[in-house]
Amino acid sequence: MHTVNVVAAVIVQDGKVYATGRGYGEFKGGWEFPGSKIEAGETPEAALKREIEEELATEISVDQYLGTVE
Repeated sequence: MHTVNVVAAVIVQDGKVYATGRGYGEFKGGWEFPGSKIEAGETPEAALKREIEEELATEISVDQYLGTVE
């Protein structure tokens, strides 16, 4: 089995949880937490910050780790 390490951001502001619309693939039209694969030599926190800057053109601070899904 091949393992791919990914991260996802649960963005909470003023009591609201934000998600992004999925624009492609099997789940097109659905909602997801923004995220990405972790690149070689990158920390999970750095991967989240990079992905949010690329996808949403904004900056975030990483507050806490929520969990692992396998």
